[in-house]
Amino acid sequence: MADYNRSEAYDLSLYDMPAMRTSAAPQIERPAQRPAQPKRAKSAAQARKESIESAKRAVKLFAVSLTLIVLFGAVLLSNISLIMLENEAAAIETRIGDAVSENTRLVVELNSKVSLEKVEDYAVSVLGMNKLERYQVHYFGNGGTDKVVLADGVAVEDGAKGS
Repeated sequence: MADYNRSEAYDLSLYDMPAMRTSAAPQIERPAQRPAQPKRAKSAAQARKESIESAKRAVKLFAVSLTLIVLFGAVLLSNISLIMLENEAAAIETRIGDAVSENTRLVVELNSKVSLEKVEDYAVSVLGMNKLERYQVHYFGNGGTDKVVLADGVAVEDGAKGS
């Protein structure tokens, strides 16, 4: 145990990579090239058919492109409309909030102006009225019997009906 400084336990040569002598680019196997075939001369009918098919493809491409542009424009227009409506709704909500707060202020002001004490003060000071005293109140009685006179002159007493 005295030989701690030796390196036999650490043989790192086992992890060394073998040197490669190939290029960095991968090797691609290419198939054998066939000799170029000479192009055949096209007849007038074939050339005309190909030009018509080419024109059809161009028209289809144009139609698809135009459709995509129209759809993109429609989406853009709907987003603009949505933003404008949201702004209008926000403005209306702000106006509603202002109206609610104004209503609350007016209700508080009305309640303060119509309190019972203010009505009494106004009646006494401006209109010159006084409070009723007990001796000013007089109650009327009916004498104990009830009597009703109908339109034809017949009198009815104590709830009995006459004709």
